[in-house]
Amino acid sequence: MRIRFPDIPALAALLLGVVIPLAVSAQQQQPQPQTPAERQAAQTPAAAPMQPNAARIPDYPEPRTLTIGLFYWLAIPGDGIDLKTGKQAFDMETLENFGGHHKAPGLYISVPVTRTGEIKFEGWIGKGDGNQTAKDTLDLFNTTFNPGDYLATQYQIKAGKLYYDDLLWPYKFPVSKFRLKSLWEVQWISVSTTIDAPLVSGTTDSSGNVTFETATGSRQVILPTFGLAAEYQLTPHVLFRADVSGFGLPHRSNIWDADATLSYRHNKWEIRGGFKALHFKTSPQNTEFITDTVSGGFVGVNYHF
Repeated sequence: MRIRFPDIPALAALLLGVVIPLAVSAQQQQPQPQTPAERQAAQTPAAAPMQPNAARIPDYPEPRTLTIGLFYWLAIPGDGIDLKTGKQAFDMETLENFGGHHKAPGLYISVPVTRTGEIKFEGWIGKGDGNQTAKDTLDLFNTTFNPGDYLATQYQIKAGKLYYDDLLWPYKFPVSKFRLKSLWEVQWISVSTTIDAPLVSGTTDSSGNVTFETATGSRQVILPTFGLAAEYQLTPHVLFRADVSGFGLPHRSNIWDADATLSYRHNKWEIRGGFKALHFKTSPQNTEFITDTVSGGFVGVNYHF
């Protein structure tokens, strides 16, 4: 029997036509090596499409920050303080109208402590002087003055108020253009006085020391005070504010104060001005007590950190 071998050229052509295309297809399907950057990108989940962020509306038109300011109180001169006879006195201890008030410099500090509350401090120093003639025999701070004595009077007032200022109504955010605030305060006022009789000859003691008719004394009052403040935001940079506070007991010391302020703020600087009034009375249970009302316009500048 005779064996017939296949046609070698035809078999080779068949193999080339079938095997080579399969190899090329397999090579195309095989994953290619990746660079480190490509591997990192493949492992990182696709980011969600970005959504437009809604603009956050601030609680207040202007941000509240640590604030330090100075002001100048253009106090109306008036008649000055009055020294009056207290319940422990046995004779006349009254001398009124110590002389007109001078202009008073002051300091203002504000620190935000909560979303709606701030701790504030306000202090000032004022002086005054005058002269008059004694109409009666006076015993002032253990010094005697006779009728007809020419008296030169001087005094100094130091005052400080530390208080918590908080939003009361309406309690919403952003805050309303008109809002009420509660005031929780501690006020301190100290008055020192000097009364001279410059035309009265001095008294010489056995040691040769000359003593002139001069009386010095001081009184002070410390009280908690409570009040309300109303604010109206005229524009994002202009604010009107009026507040009043006070406290007192019958036949004891008392304090009340009030002011109205218009302020303009631009970035970190604020200019303000308005009208202030303060009344106080030290305890009448002492030998002498002091009472006074100070009022007048003021101007000031604040810096917001």
